Amino acid sequence: MNSRLKQFLYRLFTVCTVIGLMGCSKGEPNDNAARADRAVKQPATTEAVEKSSEQDALIHKFKTVVSTAKEASDIVSFLNENLNKAGQNNADQMVRELYAFYAKDLPTSQEAFFGDNVQNVLTQMDWPITSANAASITDEAVRQLVVTKLSGGYKLVWVEGTIYPIVDYSNQQKYSMYLSKPLNSYIALKAAESDEPAAMDAGLVISWNELASRAVMAETFLKQYADSPEYTEVESIYLDTYLRMYINGLSNTPIFDSNHFKIIPEVKASYKKVAAENPDTVTGIMANRFLEILAKSDDVGMMRGPAGTQLLPEVKKFQKNYRQTALNLLKEA
Repeated sequence: MNSRLKQFLYRLFTVCTVIGLMGCSKGEPNDNAARADRAVKQPATTEAVEKSSEQDALIHKFKTVVSTAKEASDIVSFLNENLNKAGQNNADQMVRELYAFYAKDLPTSQEAFFGDNVQNVLTQMDWPITSANAASITDEAVRQLVVTKLSGGYKLVWVEGTIYPIVDYSNQQKYSMYLSKPLNSYIALKAAESDEPAAMDAGLVISWNELASRAVMAETFLKQYADSPEYTEVESIYLDTYLRMYINGLSNTPIFDSNHFKIIPEVKASYKKVAAENPDTVTGIMANRFLEILAKSDDVGMMRGPAGTQLLPEVKKFQKNYRQTALNLLKEA
């Protein structure tokens, strides 16, 4: 073997050795990194298991509270202290359990306000009656009743000279950060109504534009959250409350002028507004169709006949079929 060949083989051996060492030097950190990665991931998995176990224990305790609750305040107190630890799915279910309790308890709670002396005492109080002034009620039994109901998430309303509790949905908006978007949207819809009812004494209390906004709000919920447990209730709120009042009017707030039988300007303006600003909504489409029908009669919707004042045939047909028409439009959306 000549000297040149010896030098070549020596250099080749040296290069291979260096490459081999580089491979080893890279492989060892990779192995160490993998072991470190597993070490980091392991505590996270353990933490998740522990958190799930804590939440299971919390739900078990909550169910016990619900099953033994005498007042809504028992449940509300538990939610105030623990909802932040429940996780979103559990938090949703816990708030729905509160609503289920309200559904059973509300009639009984309202009936309690027709007991001896309750109305006499409360009607002498400064209005509204809230937690701030409830402590000043001199009658001990009445004071205890009011304080208990207010702490349970109820609020007092005064309708036709009578004071009684309703669910204060705004009270649950403090839980918004823990709840899902569908449930938060439902609570917002219900809170708007509990804060300011759309109608009282067969008359509209809010403006026609606000009524249209609430209708669109309910409709939007239906389109976005078709799988929500609250869907059926919101569908009824939309079709049987907001849209019905918007299209048909109310006994004490009609949509047609009693003298000239024409649509009231404020109502017409609201129809035009919602149709222009929300053209792709069922509410906007229904308002626009109604305007088209009324345009054929120069905005007159009623006439005098042998049986007295009555709706024009096309108007009567539209109002009678509004629900099915709207329902069909919702299905097409």
